[in-house]
Amino acid sequence: MIRRHVGNEFWLVAQHDHALLAGELARHVGNHAFAAPTPRAVAGIELHDCGWTIHDERPTLNASGLPLDVFESPRAIALEVWQASVDRAADRDAYAGMLVSLHVLSLSAFLMTPPPGATVGAPSLLPKAKFEVNRFQHKQIETQETLRRLLGLPIDVPMRNGLVEDPRDPRELELQFHFRLLQAMDQLSLGLCCTKPPWEQINPVLTRPGTKPVALRIERTNATGLRVTPWPFREGRVRATVPFRRVKGAAFSSVEELLDDYTKARVETLQLELHPG
Repeated sequence: MIRRHVGNEFWLVAQHDHALLAGELARHVGNHAFAAPTPRAVAGIELHDCGWTIHDERPTLNASGLPLDVFESPRAIALEVWQASVDRAADRDAYAGMLVSLHVLSLSAFLMTPPPGATVGAPSLLPKAKFEVNRFQHKQIETQETLRRLLGLPIDVPMRNGLVEDPRDPRELELQFHFRLLQAMDQLSLGLCCTKPPWEQINPVLTRPGTKPVALRIERTNATGLRVTPWPFREGRVRATVPFRRVKGAAFSSVEELLDDYTKARVETLQLELHPG
């Protein structure tokens, strides 16, 4: 769930809806400088958070009583929804499942990154936490090996985080291009949906398979628009929408109170726009 603060309200955007927006943005990619993704890659991009419905159909609260934002997700929730995303995407298409597994494997590294000033007893450093994350990562490696066989990709070459370290095969170069595009569209979508963009630069992005990475610079121009440089899309401007629900912009006394407000809230549409720098 994305918790967007607007006035005295929170506008809540479900993670899967944010991912569908990322997929819609990916459909517009492709111009003289940027290669267009394949339909199977777009499917992976729009399914990259499909397991989040497990949580977002019944959202929870953070320690302050606010609707839990995706960036506050505890380890148990993250691992569950990431695995569900991989399983559901792989059931739809092996290539989509491969992209989603690469995505969650990269995200899992953040679960073991201690916050600034953390002590030895910090939750991210405890043996149980390390074991759970390592088990999740090993499962992704096993899943990727299975999917690589289905896709006719090699499994006996040096890899780092699921990607071949020194790719020469055009299929491996294309996989890396699509994975970096998934990350870029994910971050663009988050930049549109969040209260403020979580970052000012997206890196690394590949303009086409086998090229050197570039950075996309993003800047919020108004409440619903982002400026993107360099421009990766076909059209001069890209307009898109994402559904959301309004709830009060204050702490809730219980999860039940949040669920009552959330389920009663009308589904509305947020109009969004990307334009070149």
